Amino acid sequence: MKDPIAIGLFGFAVPLFIIGAMFHGLIPMAGVGTLLALCFGFGAAAMFVSGGLTYQMPNSYIATVFFTYGSFFLSFAIAAVSGGLATTMKSAPALLTIWFWLMALITVIFFLASLRANIGLVLLFGLLTVAFVLMALGNAPIASLLFMIVAVIGFYLAAVHVINPVMGKAILPVGSLAPKKA
Repeated sequence: MKDPIAIGLFGFAVPLFIIGAMFHGLIPMAGVGTLLALCFGFGAAAMFVSGGLTYQMPNSYIATVFFTYGSFFLSFAIAAVSGGLATTMKSAPALLTIWFWLMALITVIFFLASLRANIGLVLLFGLLTVAFVLMALGNAPIASLLFMIVAVIGFYLAAVHVINPVMGKAILPVGSLAPKKA
């Protein structure tokens, strides 16, 4: 079967990098409209399509990852478009704190599962967990840098799923942690 994982990883990496760059001040908040389009169209849409295809492989772990973060990007975009994100940041920041804690918890679960997958996913979910915890604690400057680093790891893992099959061998390593078959 064809491998849809690269589509989901690109859909994850692009908006996450832009979110990190905006929160870090590298991109002005005036560009938030484009960010929202990326969250809707590239993030959520690509991740939902990829999640559905990945689930049929069957790979419920990666499918769940794609549906979860696709939902995160979709929720982020809806909250921003509706004005709810800005209002919540001002009047009910505890709600965002809880959202980031819950995302950290979900990401810890994915991290634990990644310990049987590969080093690339361990790094991705480990750093993403720390980023969500830092966002929950109100440390957006460091969290935003971690978001960008996690996005770069996501780009690398997407490249693995594009380049290695085309080359017919492992050009880009991921450091498999899967148990060796006897």
